[in-house]
Amino acid sequence: MNVTASTCMTAAIMIVDDNPVNVQLLQVLLEDEGYRKIEGITQPLQVEQRVIENRPDLILLDVRMPRLNGLELMKRLMQSLGADMPPVIFLTAQIDEDTRHQALSLGAHDFLTKPFNHQEVMQRIRNILQRNSLKMEYRARAELMETLVRQRTVELEKLSRQDPATALPNRRALLEMLQQTRQNRQPVVVYMISVQGVEQAAMLHGLSAAEELVNLISERLNRQVNGSDLLGVWSSSDWVLVDQSQVNGDAEQRSQQLLQQFNKPFWVQSRQLHVQVKIGIAHSRGDHSPEQLMRMAALALPEQQGRSREYALEIDHALTRSGRVHEALKQAVARRELSLMFQPKVDLNSGYMVGAEVLLRWNSAEFSWVSPAEFIPLAESGGEIIELGNWVIQQALGCLSRWRSKRLVPEDFSLAINVSANQLMQEDFAIRLEEQIVRFGIPAERVEVEVTESGLMKNMQMASDQLSQLNRAGVGIAIDDFGTGYSSLSYLKALPVSVLKIDRSFVRELHNSLQDQRLVETVISMAGHFGFKTVAEGVEQAAQLELLRRIGCHLIQGYFLSPPLVEDELHNRVFTPLYSSLVS
Repeated sequence: MNVTASTCMTAAIMIVDDNPVNVQLLQVLLEDEGYRKIEGITQPLQVEQRVIENRPDLILLDVRMPRLNGLELMKRLMQSLGADMPPVIFLTAQIDEDTRHQALSLGAHDFLTKPFNHQEVMQRIRNILQRNSLKMEYRARAELMETLVRQRTVELEKLSRQDPATALPNRRALLEMLQQTRQNRQPVVVYMISVQGVEQAAMLHGLSAAEELVNLISERLNRQVNGSDLLGVWSSSDWVLVDQSQVNGDAEQRSQQLLQQFNKPFWVQSRQLHVQVKIGIAHSRGDHSPEQLMRMAALALPEQQGRSREYALEIDHALTRSGRVHEALKQAVARRELSLMFQPKVDLNSGYMVGAEVLLRWNSAEFSWVSPAEFIPLAESGGEIIELGNWVIQQALGCLSRWRSKRLVPEDFSLAINVSANQLMQEDFAIRLEEQIVRFGIPAERVEVEVTESGLMKNMQMASDQLSQLNRAGVGIAIDDFGTGYSSLSYLKALPVSVLKIDRSFVRELHNSLQDQRLVETVISMAGHFGFKTVAEGVEQAAQLELLRRIGCHLIQGYFLSPPLVEDELHNRVFTPLYSSLVS
């Protein structure tokens, strides 16, 4: 491949020879070929500075010169220029093997022998310039690639510390910034802001709506950021605010200011969207690491939305106990630590017990009696609820079968068994329950399953399929804690419900609150239109009972008539009116 004309015009060639005639001859030859940037030097001591200043593309260097020969001059140039050393062609009338070897070892590219052959000289020069041009081109490309890689690395490093949706610092960046702050022993307050509602927005309205909502949340939080504050994104539902300026201020007051930012809805794609927020607060007392601070703030998150809570050591103690209780729970069935109690359901017309709700109790060898409010959520989160639920079903059906065979309860006596969402999501749950009912020889209509509204919402279609199958077999279906969750007429219409249980929160102030009376009356009236029975939970006063009877409630449960009973106690009371003195 020949060097192009433009390359000939732009290539800078330096001729170094102590004989001016040789310099002039080469200049003429090169000019005839089209080269225009030619410099001739006859004083070798001037060469090094000129090369450093002008950086020629090629040096034609005489080997034998007085005061400083070509080999010595090349050594100097190599020391000065290193990798930037231009290619060198040595000029010589004759050269011995030792000199040739030295020249090659220094990096000489070629030799031109005097007297010069015009054609040979031009071809050798073109060859060297072409190779050098390609080398410089590759080098430039490599340098460009290195530059691009460095720039991209910087960009990726920045992106690796940035939340893609909001451009705020992400978890990694937050920890690094906190680490720097902690190294300076600067105290901070960390606010973990948990936001619920974004995932629901994505499911209902699409990802674009969810992304817009996230950015609006970020904007509102940014309005609360002061000079030295740090705001970042910890996870898909958690933001973090690090306060470095008001450590001795009122953290609770600031958390309330943050919560107030979410009182108003967000306008997203012409829709009003609401989110729920709670805040956990951690103070950097002692030598807490960034990870510890974040953990403390996360642990401090309160259970209720719209609240804030500061971390306290008691929270860690509760977490430790929770872990130990959970481990013990896994062995509860095998260790025979579980038992059943029965909460009577009393007919408001007759005053007699017509059924009971099955309640699970746990007497742990390590912790003694553990409240269901403590161990049931652990079992649901850890998956043990499936084993516990199966145990309860077997034991409860066994009890009812035994009671019926010994005539310890009336023929129409029913047992209600609580079923968790996790149980209901087992595809074969209905089939297995039917098989158990048949195995124990119990009429299906004497068995009732109680499910919560929130449990139904996990997978409405599967819940509907399972409950419909049980209903077709004759099993009663009760909605527990009605009115506290996702109450909707649509699911009451779609599901084979037979009983609505009015939550105790509506019964507690029933005798004092006109609003609660109206709510309960509305539920009972609605249930009547649907053909459902109603059961009021948590009845503890005669006034509550009388109001419920007057507005048409069918059954009641509560300590006013009876606490939960063991088997023998239930047998002793089942055939006796529990409030005959109140029956008018």
